[in-house]
Parts: sequence; structure tokens; C-alpha cells
Amino acid sequence: MKKLLTLFLTLGISTLFYAQGMGGGGWTHGDSLTTVSVTGTAIVDSSTMYPMYYLDENGDGVADYHLSFGPYWYHPDSSNAVRPNNGDPISISGGLRTNNVMISNTIIVYEINGEFWRDPIDTSWNGMGGMGGGSNGGHCGGFGGRSNVTLIDTSLAGIVFVDTTYFMDRYYLDTDSDQVPDYSLNFGPPWYEPASGALRPSDGDSISIAGKLLNNDVLSMVIVYELNGQVWRDSSSMGNQFGGTWFDKDMTSPAMIHSPFDMEDWMQVNPGWNNGGMGGMMGHNSLFGQMLEEFPQNIPNAENENVFAGYSIGMFTQNGTNEMWNNGTGRMMNFNSNVDYQLHYNDIQVQGYGIDESTIVAKYWNSQNNSWEVINDAVLDETNNTVTFSSNTVSSAVILDAQPLGVTGVNDKSESLIKGFTLKQNYPNPFNPSTMIEFTISKTNAVELSVFNAIGQKVATLVNKELANGNYKYQFNASNLSSGIYFYRLKVGSRSSVRKMNLLK
Repeated sequence: MKKLLTLFLTLGISTLFYAQGMGGGGWTHGDSLTTVSVTGTAIVDSSTMYPMYYLDENGDGVADYHLSFGPYWYHPDSSNAVRPNNGDPISISGGLRTNNVMISNTIIVYEINGEFWRDPIDTSWNGMGGMGGGSNGGHCGGFGGRSNVTLIDTSLAGIVFVDTTYFMDRYYLDTDSDQVPDYSLNFGPPWYEPASGALRPSDGDSISIAGKLLNNDVLSMVIVYELNGQVWRDSSSMGNQFGGTWFDKDMTSPAMIHSPFDMEDWMQVNPGWNNGGMGGMMGHNSLFGQMLEEFPQNIPNAENENVFAGYSIGMFTQNGTNEMWNNGTGRMMNFNSNVDYQLHYNDIQVQGYGIDESTIVAKYWNSQNNSWEVINDAVLDETNNTVTFSSNTVSSAVILDAQPLGVTGVNDKSESLIKGFTLKQNYPNPFNPSTMIEFTISKTNAVELSVFNAIGQKVATLVNKELANGNYKYQFNASNLSSGIYFYRLKVGSRSSVRKMNLLK
């Protein structure tokens, strides 16, 4: 039987939960679920390896809901709440997940009998706070870069646990073989792929890692630099803090802040920044600036925008407070000197999202009027795939937005005549975990069929060789990838075509 996959990490800011008790899941963020409150009688099934919890709402002795309390060893860090016993009368508040494979409805528990159990916010890939935010009395603090801690060099070995419960896979390390996690592992965003060719481990793999250790009272995190002797990321670009740098009010030279996994994404804070500000927010001797690239769908308030790239920005004080985030909402800060920005994108994003590259604009979240504002002086460089601009206003979120390409009227048949090949839509789509990609080429040629994630990073190569004319089908298995948008590109000679597909676990 497959071992327990879902493990829980709480750094006072980050929570993951297990929906079914055994096996993998794969669904949306906890804060995207509908919050419900129900009362009834607890039903506890102790016949499995780990108890399963249900709720009988109408007193007929039949379970109406499956209750997800997280893995067997989890307990809340901010209350004395405990799991119910069989037959206990209980009241539950939580996130409703429908169409579960076990019974019709699952409730991911947020509160039990009025006591805190977990925060509904599931933070983004970095496991350290993501966009920030907070709810339920501040159980989610949005620390992002955890700027007030120091990272320590470390080397470890053990067995990997993979948590597939939420939108993006999480990784943990059991170093003493007791099937309980001892560390969480930070491999960067799901789209990151190291130049060394190293691959993320699978559940149950034995691995050795080297990296930076972030100690915590509950479960320490290792930011991975090496995996099984292969380079995972360049440690020299990081220093003792994650995804950012400190800058002080008396500095005489600029401070550069890079997105951790793309050195072409950066912002530069210039001397003199501390002499102005909004609402007295700038009364700090130093700040820790952080810039993280996010999946477009994770950017708040962007539902009505044509976002194909997004970035979250944090400015942290020495006590760890993010000045860019207040009471669960993003905010702005005014600096007295301009901050310079460069945002980088790639051709896969342009082709995969079907955008008109010439229409790309940069926007920032204006927290004063709760809207996205175009940065009018931004410079688009289509050759180097960059957008640059300067502003003394720093916002919690910046996006790249573009208009879709107009309808060209080119169908599969005419495209084949023009390019010498036809690339069909994958089937099925959406898919889980496998789908078929079919194409036809009209003459012998060098052919490459590759798959990319939503950020345009290559995650798989299905074929890369010379093929004779004819019809071809290749299966793509995404069992080791997280749910989300992916692109597949067919290159035949010097020509290429890109289509979009949706992995839904």
C-alpha cells in the first residue's frame, strides 16, 4: 500500500491538509473552497491504518460528510482543540470540497466546536508565506521571505514524502525512518528546472541533499542547493536570506533584489529611498526587500486581467512584518527615490497564452482605489523579452498583461500546408495524469515535441529526433507534476507551433 503522502507544515504561516487519510489528492487552494458550518454526530472509522472521520448531520447513522483533520500527527499550534471521538456531538466550520472519490462531500476543517483547527489560507510554492495575507486572528502572517532569520548550511539524507493534496506538490524528508517528516524541502516553484538536469524526487525515494536550513519550532525547512550530488540552484546568488536582500536608509550604492529562480527578474532600490513615504510607513532604518515570481492564477484580484506573468513584492521590517501587506490585503509604499524594475518573460508564455507580444503592458495593484493601474512609461523589449520601468511607488503585486492574438482564420488543414505539419489538440483535455498528443508531418525532418509549464519552463521532452513523413502519437504522463496549465510545442525544422492543455488532478 502506498505510504501516507500528505504531511503537514506549519511555520505559523503555512498549512497543508490531507483530504482522505490515505493516498494523494490534488485540488485547489484551501481559500478557494466554500466555507460551511455544520453540526451533527462524529463517526470515527478505526478499521484503517489511520482513523477516518465523518459527520452524520441528520442523525440517521449515515455519514453526510467526510472530515479532513490533516495527517494523523497534526495538532493546531494556536488552540487546544482535539479530534472527536466516535459518537461525539460536534460543530464544524470548514472548506467544502464536493465530488470527492470517497463520499459526496469533504469538509477541510478550519474550526471544531468553536476552537481554531487550521487557517484556510494555503500559501504559495515557497512555503514561507507567499503573497502574505492573514485571517482567523493572524494565524497566517504572510512572512514571505522570513527576513528576520538566518539560514544555516546543512547536509541531510533520508526518505522523501510527497504531499499532493493541494495545487502544488510539497516535499518532506524523513531522516530517521519513522515515517514522520523531520524537514520540509524547498525546491523552488514547480516550474523551476535546474540546468544540471537534476529531477525532483518521487515519493519514497532515498536522497541526499545540501542546502540552507531555516530552523523553526515546528518543522524546519531546507532550501535545496544540491540533490544527490547534482547542483539544484546557485547558492552564491542567495546569501543568508531567501529571495531578497537588506538595504538601509544611509546606503550609498543601489541594492539589487532578484527573483530567486530567474536572475533576469529584478528590482533595484536606489539611495535616498527613506526620505519620503505614505502614512509614516518609511520610518525604518532598514528593510528587507523580496521579489517572487508567482503562477499567474495565484495573483490576487487578477481574475479580469489577461495576466501571463505575475510577481509578489515584500518589504519586511526587522521584526518580520511585511509593510506591503495589511489585514489580508496588498498595499503600496512611496519611496523618495525611484525603484528600477526589469520583468522577464519567454516565448513559450507568449505562444502558449496566445498573446499579441506587441500589446504587453506592466500593471501594479493600486490599493487606494483597488484596481490595476498601467505603468505608462514601461519599455517593452521584444528581442530580449523584458519590460523595464522606474517608479517611486512600490506595490505588493505587479503583473504583465497582454491582449490575445486576433483570429487568423488558419485551420489545421491550411496550417499544415503553410508549415508542413499539423499539431492537434491533446486528448483528453483536461487530463489526469496522461494525455495523447498527435501530429502529422509532410516530409522527413528534425522533430522536437516538448512540454512546458505556465511560466514557460520545459518539464518534459517527448521526442527529439529525425522523423519520416507520417502521423505520430505520443503519450504524455504528468503523474509527477502538479495541477495547472501546461503548453506543448512541436518544432519541425525551423518552424514551431504551441498549444495549451490543462492537467487537473
